[in-house]
Amino acid sequence: MAEGRLKVTSIRAIVPFKLVITFSDASFGTFDAAPMIGERGEGTEALRDRRFFGQVELANGVPTWPNHFDISPDWLREEMAKRGELLFPEPVRRRR
Repeated sequence: MAEGRLKVTSIRAIVPFKLVITFSDASFGTFDAAPMIGERGEGTEALRDRRFFGQVELANGVPTWPNHFDISPDWLREEMAKRGELLFPEPVRRRR
């Protein structure tokens, strides 16, 4: 695995069709997957079932479902940034 490659470090599915995500660069947020799974495609068809959607896991830092559908962390972060879903941690202020 290349050093510096963006990964998802934490993921949790919440209803309806949202993913609470933390990235390796410390950015985080809640991704609304409804538009993505509403698109036609064999991979997204199974995700329309809420129970199946909730089975998301991380495979080497990549969100992946049991049907092997996965989402690129780079694409995911870019989409979240475009939609205003991406947040950044507050800088730590050091005491003098």
